[in-house]
Amino acid sequence: MSYKKFLSTAAAIALALTCTLQAKVYTWDKFNIAFEAPEGGHVPFSFFQDPNSAQVDWDEMVMTLQRYVKNENTNKKNLNERLKSRALGFNMYDTKLFTIKVKGFKCYSIEGTMPDGTRCIINYLVSETTPTVLEVVVNYLLGNQDVVEDIIKSFSEGNNQKPNEIEKPKQKIQKKSDAEKQEQEMKKEKQRRNEKVYEC
Repeated sequence: MSYKKFLSTAAAIALALTCTLQAKVYTWDKFNIAFEAPEGGHVPFSFFQDPNSAQVDWDEMVMTLQRYVKNENTNKKNLNERLKSRALGFNMYDTKLFTIKVKGFKCYSIEGTMPDGTRCIINYLVSETTPTVLEVVVNYLLGNQDVVEDIIKSFSEGNNQKPNEIEKPKQKIQKKSDAEKQEQEMKKEKQRRNEKVYEC
Protein backbone atom coordinates (compact mmCIF):
# COMPACT_ATOMS: atom_id res chain seq x y z
CA MET A 1 0.00 0.00 0.00
CA SER A 2 1.32 3.44 -0.90
CA TYR A 3 1.84 5.68 2.13
CA LYS A 4 2.00 8.67 -0.23
CA LYS A 5 -1.54 7.78 -1.22
CA PHE A 6 -2.48 7.59 2.46
CA LEU A 7 -0.99 11.01 3.14
CA SER A 8 -2.75 12.59 0.17
CA THR A 9 -6.02 11.07 1.31
CA ALA A 10 -5.46 12.35 4.85
CA ALA A 11 -4.68 15.84 3.55
CA ALA A 12 -7.97 15.86 1.66
CA ILE A 13 -10.12 15.17 4.73
CA ALA A 14 -13.43 16.97 4.31
CA LEU A 15 -14.75 19.55 6.76
CA ALA A 16 -18.01 18.28 8.19
CA LEU A 17 -20.47 19.11 10.97
CA THR A 18 -20.05 17.52 14.37
CA CYS A 19 -22.23 14.45 14.63
CA THR A 20 -22.89 11.69 17.10
CA LEU A 21 -22.90 8.34 15.34
CA GLN A 22 -23.78 4.83 16.39
CA ALA A 23 -20.84 2.45 16.55
CA LYS A 24 -20.84 -0.19 13.84
CA VAL A 25 -19.06 -3.54 13.69
CA TYR A 26 -16.81 -3.68 10.62
CA THR A 27 -15.50 -7.09 9.58
CA TRP A 28 -12.50 -8.12 7.50
CA ASP A 29 -13.86 -11.54 6.59
CA LYS A 30 -10.74 -12.77 4.81
CA PHE A 31 -8.82 -12.79 8.09
CA ASN A 32 -11.78 -13.21 10.46
CA ILE A 33 -11.09 -9.81 12.06
CA ALA A 34 -13.64 -7.32 13.40
CA PHE A 35 -13.60 -3.92 15.06
CA GLU A 36 -16.09 -1.30 16.21
CA ALA A 37 -16.00 2.21 14.77
CA PRO A 38 -18.45 5.01 13.98
CA GLU A 39 -20.88 4.10 11.24
CA GLY A 40 -20.66 5.93 7.93
CA GLY A 41 -17.18 4.69 7.09
CA HIS A 42 -16.47 4.31 3.37
CA VAL A 43 -14.18 1.61 1.96
CA PRO A 44 -12.55 2.80 -1.29
CA PHE A 45 -13.00 0.22 -4.05
CA SER A 46 -9.35 0.39 -5.08
CA PHE A 47 -8.23 -1.09 -1.78
CA PHE A 48 -10.03 -4.36 -2.49
CA GLN A 49 -7.28 -5.05 -5.03
CA ASP A 50 -4.71 -5.80 -2.32
CA PRO A 51 -5.83 -8.83 -0.28
CA ASN A 52 -3.60 -7.90 2.66
CA SER A 53 -4.64 -4.25 3.08
CA ALA A 54 -7.84 -2.31 3.62
CA GLN A 55 -8.90 1.27 4.28
CA VAL A 56 -11.90 2.96 5.86
CA ASP A 57 -12.58 6.69 5.37
CA TRP A 58 -14.78 8.94 7.48
CA ASP A 59 -15.21 12.67 7.00
CA GLU A 60 -12.82 13.35 9.90
CA MET A 61 -10.69 10.19 10.03
CA VAL A 62 -8.81 7.83 7.74
CA MET A 63 -7.81 4.33 8.87
CA THR A 64 -5.62 1.92 6.95
CA LEU A 65 -5.06 -1.74 7.80
CA GLN A 66 -2.15 -3.89 6.66
CA ARG A 67 -1.85 -7.56 7.55
CA TYR A 68 1.52 -9.25 8.02
CA VAL A 69 2.60 -12.70 9.18
CA LYS A 70 4.75 -13.22 12.28
CA ASN A 71 8.41 -14.13 11.85
CA GLU A 72 11.56 -14.31 13.96
CA ASN A 73 11.74 -10.50 14.06
CA THR A 74 8.28 -10.05 15.58
CA ASN A 75 9.27 -8.84 19.04
CA LYS A 76 8.85 -5.71 21.14
CA LYS A 77 12.22 -4.18 20.30
CA ASN A 78 11.88 -4.59 16.55
CA LEU A 79 8.25 -3.49 16.47
CA ASN A 80 9.02 -0.33 18.43
CA GLU A 81 11.85 0.45 16.01
CA ARG A 82 9.46 -0.17 13.14
CA LEU A 83 6.96 2.24 14.70
CA LYS A 84 9.60 4.95 14.95
CA SER A 85 10.57 4.36 11.32
CA ARG A 86 6.94 4.60 10.19
CA ALA A 87 6.47 7.85 12.14
CA LEU A 88 9.64 9.27 10.60
CA GLY A 89 8.32 8.35 7.15
CA PHE A 90 5.20 10.40 7.86
CA ASN A 91 7.33 13.33 9.14
CA MET A 92 5.47 13.09 12.45
CA TYR A 93 6.72 15.13 15.41
CA ASP A 94 6.06 15.20 19.16
CA THR A 95 5.86 11.41 18.98
CA LYS A 96 5.62 9.04 21.94
CA LEU A 97 5.53 5.27 22.27
CA PHE A 98 2.82 3.76 24.46
CA THR A 99 0.59 0.70 24.76
CA ILE A 100 -3.13 0.06 24.47
CA LYS A 101 -4.73 -3.02 26.04
CA VAL A 102 -6.42 -5.07 23.31
CA LYS A 103 -7.92 -8.45 24.22
CA GLY A 104 -6.30 -11.25 22.24
CA PHE A 105 -3.44 -9.09 20.96
CA LYS A 106 -0.17 -7.60 22.13
CA CYS A 107 -0.35 -3.97 21.10
CA TYR A 108 2.50 -1.54 20.38
CA SER A 109 1.65 2.06 19.49
CA ILE A 110 3.14 5.42 18.64
CA GLU A 111 1.27 8.70 18.29
CA GLY A 112 2.23 12.16 17.16
CA THR A 113 1.39 15.21 15.09
CA MET A 114 1.37 15.23 11.30
CA PRO A 115 2.86 18.12 9.26
CA ASP A 116 -0.68 19.43 8.54
CA GLY A 117 -1.48 19.63 12.27
CA THR A 118 -3.71 16.56 12.42
CA ARG A 119 -2.91 13.65 14.71
CA CYS A 120 -1.78 10.16 13.77
CA ILE A 121 -1.53 6.89 15.67
CA ILE A 122 0.29 3.82 14.34
CA ASN A 123 -0.32 0.46 16.00
CA TYR A 124 0.98 -3.07 15.66
CA LEU A 125 -1.50 -5.66 16.91
CA VAL A 126 0.19 -9.03 17.32
CA SER A 127 -2.31 -11.87 17.62
CA GLU A 128 -1.82 -14.20 20.58
CA THR A 129 -3.46 -17.15 18.78
CA THR A 130 -2.80 -16.79 15.02
CA PRO A 131 0.13 -15.73 12.78
CA THR A 132 -1.52 -12.34 12.18
CA VAL A 133 0.21 -9.02 12.79
CA LEU A 134 -1.97 -5.99 11.99
CA GLU A 135 -0.61 -2.55 11.29
CA VAL A 136 -3.39 -0.05 12.03
CA VAL A 137 -2.79 3.59 11.07
CA VAL A 138 -5.36 6.26 11.93
CA ASN A 139 -5.15 9.93 10.91
CA TYR A 140 -7.58 12.05 12.94
CA LEU A 141 -8.37 15.42 14.52
CA LEU A 142 -7.04 16.14 18.02
CA GLY A 143 -10.40 15.89 19.77
CA ASN A 144 -11.05 12.40 18.42
CA GLN A 145 -8.28 10.64 20.36
CA ASP A 146 -10.67 8.81 22.70
CA VAL A 147 -12.74 7.58 19.76
CA VAL A 148 -9.60 6.33 18.00
CA GLU A 149 -8.32 4.49 21.08
CA ASP A 150 -11.75 2.88 21.53
CA ILE A 151 -11.54 1.62 17.94
CA ILE A 152 -8.13 0.06 18.59
CA LYS A 153 -9.33 -1.55 21.83
CA SER A 154 -12.28 -3.11 19.99
CA PHE A 155 -10.23 -5.21 17.55
CA SER A 156 -10.95 -8.92 17.78
CA GLU A 157 -10.52 -12.04 15.71
CA GLY A 158 -12.06 -15.49 15.42
CA ASN A 159 -14.59 -16.41 18.09
CA ASN A 160 -13.90 -13.20 20.03
CA GLN A 161 -15.80 -11.12 17.47
CA LYS A 162 -18.74 -9.09 18.72
CA PRO A 163 -22.07 -9.73 16.96
CA ASN A 164 -23.65 -6.92 14.96
CA GLU A 165 -26.88 -7.06 16.94
CA ILE A 166 -25.32 -5.94 20.23
CA GLU A 167 -26.28 -2.55 21.63
CA LYS A 168 -23.81 -0.13 20.14
CA PRO A 169 -22.58 2.93 22.05
CA LYS A 170 -22.59 6.38 20.49
CA GLN A 171 -19.28 7.84 19.40
CA LYS A 172 -18.77 11.55 18.86
CA ILE A 173 -16.55 12.78 16.07
CA GLN A 174 -15.18 16.28 16.46
CA LYS A 175 -15.51 18.81 13.62
CA LYS A 176 -12.59 20.83 12.29
CA SER A 177 -13.59 24.16 13.86
CA ASP A 178 -13.82 22.57 17.32
CA ALA A 179 -10.39 20.99 16.84
CA GLU A 180 -8.88 24.34 15.90
CA LYS A 181 -10.48 26.01 18.93
CA GLN A 182 -9.18 23.27 21.23
CA GLU A 183 -5.69 23.60 19.76
CA GLN A 184 -5.68 27.38 20.33
CA GLU A 185 -6.75 26.92 23.94
CA MET A 186 -3.95 24.41 24.49
CA LYS A 187 -1.40 26.83 23.00
CA LYS A 188 -2.62 29.64 25.25
CA GLU A 189 -2.41 27.41 28.31
CA LYS A 190 1.11 26.33 27.37
CA GLN A 191 2.11 29.97 26.87
CA ARG A 192 0.73 30.91 30.30
CA ARG A 193 2.75 28.13 31.93
CA ASN A 194 5.93 29.30 30.20
CA GLU A 195 5.55 32.97 31.13
CA LYS A 196 7.89 34.17 33.88
CA VAL A 197 6.34 35.87 36.87
CA TYR A 198 8.26 38.84 38.21
CA GLU A 199 7.72 40.16 41.70
CA CYS A 200 7.55 43.96 42.20
